[in-house]
Amino acid sequence: MTGYWLDLALVGVLVLVNGLLSGSEAAFISLGEGQLREMERRGGRSDRIVVRLAREPNRFLATIQLGITLAGFLASATAAVSLAQPLESRLQFLGGAAAPVSIAAVTILVTASTLVVGELAPKRLGMQYARRWAALVAPVLRALAIAATPVVWALGQATDIVVRLLGGDPDVGKGEMTFGELRELIAGHSELNPEQRKIISGALEIHERALREVVVPRPRVFRLRADLPVPQALTALAASGHTRAPVVPSGELDDAIGVVHLRDLLGSTGTVADVARPALLLPDSLRVTAAMSRLMDEREQFALVIGERGGVTGIVALEDLLEEVVGEIYDEQDKDVRAVRVLPDGSRILPGSFPIHDLVDVGVDASSLPSGDYTTVAGLMLSILGRIPSGPGDHVQIAGYRFDVTAVDRHAIAEVRLWPQQQ
Repeated sequence: MTGYWLDLALVGVLVLVNGLLSGSEAAFISLGEGQLREMERRGGRSDRIVVRLAREPNRFLATIQLGITLAGFLASATAAVSLAQPLESRLQFLGGAAAPVSIAAVTILVTASTLVVGELAPKRLGMQYARRWAALVAPVLRALAIAATPVVWALGQATDIVVRLLGGDPDVGKGEMTFGELRELIAGHSELNPEQRKIISGALEIHERALREVVVPRPRVFRLRADLPVPQALTALAASGHTRAPVVPSGELDDAIGVVHLRDLLGSTGTVADVARPALLLPDSLRVTAAMSRLMDEREQFALVIGERGGVTGIVALEDLLEEVVGEIYDEQDKDVRAVRVLPDGSRILPGSFPIHDLVDVGVDASSLPSGDYTTVAGLMLSILGRIPSGPGDHVQIAGYRFDVTAVDRHAIAEVRLWPQQQ
């Protein structure tokens, strides 16, 4: 009976070894690149071994698989030979079926134990405590990998021969993960919140799209005529709600001679053609990610998109491309500028809280304003008037514009009407 208990203990040890190796495999596979870099920075001996093994997965995975196979085989063989025999003697009432029934019962019991204790539970624990588990077993795994090198090499060579005999190429590894697989991985990643999933999925989706799919089509493109005087162009561009526009001599986008920014017009004279800059041209077949790189490399925010026949199909802006990835970019400047109302006579209604630094987006050169301790249009008027208006009617002339107080809320200027001085 002593031999029986020794055999039982041996099977238990082999199952535990199987579990240790299975958990180690799960732990190393679960380690992300960020975790490996952090362990590399920490510089501990175990950390360095973990990083080295994780960066050579073929080596340590082959060693682990070899160990799992041997442990499982030995556990099953020991159980079938040694543990089934005592059970067989107790099943003699089954006659000739006693031997196969005892072997089947022991095999089922050992298999169930191996699955639960030697596979499933250790793998869960390995994934939950990946760093601690990997650091704990790393020195042992490294020693096993060194000891098993000749066996792993021989098995690798034999595998290559079999692959060749079956018509395969042993030098071809597993292909890179597809975008579909990446999306599924992201969708199932429990540590990502919905906003993070949206951004990563948007980045993956935009990678596969060309400019022709995101371009602002030519009928919707606001443009400025090349012969338009700068003051009129400044008013028109500010009223359009855009900060830049292509410059065309005849109204046709195909004839665009450049692009002009609202800031280019401030303080300038002559016509739009005099201040226009060459436009960046991008083919409509260009991938969106490549287009974003070009725009950033050229330090441009805007480009004309050229179709396969050589005509301009529309425009793209860097902000629009970024919004394809992260969703609508709606910042404080957008909110303030959108609060401006353009009246039929060309004047604009601004809230008193309109920031001074955003005046450029409605055509006012903020650099020509008098210096003072103010940050809003209301503060600017109070600084110049030197008093608090009791009601609508007060006005000031600044930088070629007339600012009229149109609404007062208690002691605060709530609304201002902005007139070009020529009116």
